[in-house]
Amino acid sequence: MIAVLLITALFVILSVYFFFRAEKLQRQMITLKRDTAKIKSENQVLSKSMGLIASNNEEFAKNRLQLLLNKYQEHDVLDELALIEPFINNYSQIFKECLLKKGKLHSATRKCFSSQEEELYKVFFEKIIKNDTKVQRLWNSNNFIGFVSLAEALLVKYEEQLQENIETEDS
Repeated sequence: MIAVLLITALFVILSVYFFFRAEKLQRQMITLKRDTAKIKSENQVLSKSMGLIASNNEEFAKNRLQLLLNKYQEHDVLDELALIEPFINNYSQIFKECLLKKGKLHSATRKCFSSQEEELYKVFFEKIIKNDTKVQRLWNSNNFIGFVSLAEALLVKYEEQLQENIETEDS
């Protein structure tokens, strides 16, 4: 009789313990689900924001490139600007790929140039990237920051050249 009471008491104590343990785990699970939902919504907002930033930066870069193309008269420089045009025109696509994964700058750029002529990527690399050590260093970083800096550096380089040409013509 005492053994039956002890087993019953043990069973009741274990049942109460597991009941409270299950309640605690259920509260933790609800908290985690709420946090997960909040993080997902924040991720969606951040993703949309990064997409907007990429699109806006692409528009700014395209406008700057178009201004350069309109103002330059030198044929050699126009050829170089034409070489960076696919790179700038696909800014947001390269931006997003570089943002998602490290080491995607080269492959994303190659993909953007593949829609053009096959040799265009090689010419771009030879004439634009290899000629300037600063540009080459940014290219070799092969990451998001390197891409943003590279696009800016290329535009600034030609803007500075244009400014120098204007100043020498005025003198």
